[in-house]
Amino acid sequence: MNANEMIDRYVNEVGEHLPRKVRADIEMELRSLLLDALEERAGAEPSVKETAVLLQEFGSPEAIAAQYRPAESLIGPELFPTYKLVVTITVSIIGGLHLLLLGLTLWQANGVDWLDTALNMVFSFGRSAILNAGIVTLIFAIIERTAGDSLTLPEKKAKEWDPFALPPVKDPDRIKRGELIAGIFFGLLFLVWLNFFPDWLGVINIGDEGSGIWMLVTAEFLALIPWFSASLLLDVLLKTAVLLQGRWNRVTRWIEVGTSLFGLYVGNLVFSLEEISTVPFLTTMAKVGLAIGLFIGTIELVGKLIRLLLGRPFTPRAFIKSKLA
Repeated sequence: MNANEMIDRYVNEVGEHLPRKVRADIEMELRSLLLDALEERAGAEPSVKETAVLLQEFGSPEAIAAQYRPAESLIGPELFPTYKLVVTITVSIIGGLHLLLLGLTLWQANGVDWLDTALNMVFSFGRSAILNAGIVTLIFAIIERTAGDSLTLPEKKAKEWDPFALPPVKDPDRIKRGELIAGIFFGLLFLVWLNFFPDWLGVINIGDEGSGIWMLVTAEFLALIPWFSASLLLDVLLKTAVLLQGRWNRVTRWIEVGTSLFGLYVGNLVFSLEEISTVPFLTTMAKVGLAIGLFIGTIELVGKLIRLLLGRPFTPRAFIKSKLA
């Protein structure tokens, strides 16, 4: 590793802790600042050791990123990127469920009073989105108040960081804390939903014969809930272990292959059902989505195996290009 590569690694590591919209400008500014300081100190051809000393004086990437990141009054800079991701995913899921419910309601009503139904669904989405976003905000605010100090890098640890331990710019074993935390959060949410509130897999039916819950899924699908739960639990446990470890390694990558293989098996169990939903159209759509998901999941699983066995990266895009060449 030479001086330029060490600076590239440092700047990239700082950028990993910054919002995407300001990352490029700050990385450019920081790289220019470091190169000027290094040239002033060590001349045109600085050594790696001199570069490491300069970076040590600048501070750890986390500390530098915290200086560039604007402080949040309710949720601090350490938690804000994860909070933003969780809120976005939550609102997106609520929006998708409302669109599905709107389609089913309009289909059942045969187009009668469709405008009132659509307006009511828009207002329902607004109320649900605000309520759930408020709940997520409250949870993160409580975490910030109770564990905010522990989320900040201790001063002693920040001073002892090693520039030679900076990960490569393209590091396949780097973790994305926001994605892992969001995956754990929603994995646990789905586990609770499937096992404690299975009736929510339906919609409220109000008609001349009385009101009740109209189940959207078949009894055969409900019988597979233990398999879903096992797959989700394995995924949550793996993500938690990797988050605590702070990095992927060969062992966790092999475990990931096992959990992915088990997830594909569960998906195939659902695909093999004759009826997934009580609505034939939804069964067809679910099977199409499952077929696409199983195909992509299989390619990704093959890529993970190739990377583990041969030690080189593999992506579906590179595989398709190689076949077309």
